[in-house]
Amino acid sequence: MRIAQVSDCHLPASADVLYRGISAYKNLELILAKVADFSPDLLLATGDLSEDASPSSYSALKRYFDALGVEVLAVPGNHDEPQQVASIFPGSPVENLEVSDHGEWQIIRLNSCIDARPEGRVTEENLEQLATLLRENPTRPRLLVLHHQPVLVGSPWIDKYRLQNPLELMSLVAACDGVKAVLWGHVHQAYSAQHGDTSLLAGPSSAINGLPGKDKFTSDPQGPAFRWLELYDGGRFETGITWLAD
Repeated sequence: MRIAQVSDCHLPASADVLYRGISAYKNLELILAKVADFSPDLLLATGDLSEDASPSSYSALKRYFDALGVEVLAVPGNHDEPQQVASIFPGSPVENLEVSDHGEWQIIRLNSCIDARPEGRVTEENLEQLATLLRENPTRPRLLVLHHQPVLVGSPWIDKYRLQNPLELMSLVAACDGVKAVLWGHVHQAYSAQHGDTSLLAGPSSAINGLPGKDKFTSDPQGPAFRWLELYDGGRFETGITWLAD
């Protein structure tokens, strides 16, 4: 199974409005052409899909994604309105976690947003739901998806807006052999690390990315990008980043 992770599109209400000095609309078009070349079976959209939670931005996003002709699973980001995301992309989490089966694999989505705040938190109810789900079949291969980073990525400008209760989430992950990867957006850079046997993976932005390790956002000249994943039976997977500049 092939998955394209597209994140942090930051589409404003109008295509004439720039985001950080670039056209988020144009860059999304360009990166989705790269996604189409990858021929994914599933598009995973990991938050900040809109810049201003405007209905017109979500309508435009749906048109762009529909053109790929594949299933879309989404989670909201801190710039999004979760109910709107869920209305356009069914299966996006709002109050409860969402889960879907994909052959041997399971994809679990969490809403990590705090209303009107840039940082994130997973609710106690969602943590309890996740614990129950993981106990049901602890060895089944799973991807866990949210918007906010549960670990520091080394970029102070965005790490101050990380998940506020990461230990509670990561303790559940560590106790379950089946969680093969945790994926998120938010950080506008590619990132990968290991937490025991679990891969920790940030997807870059389709709009504009920052150079890693900077105190302030500093534009990455490689431009927009997306993360790809290929899932195999038995819990094995491969992943990488495709940049517009490639």
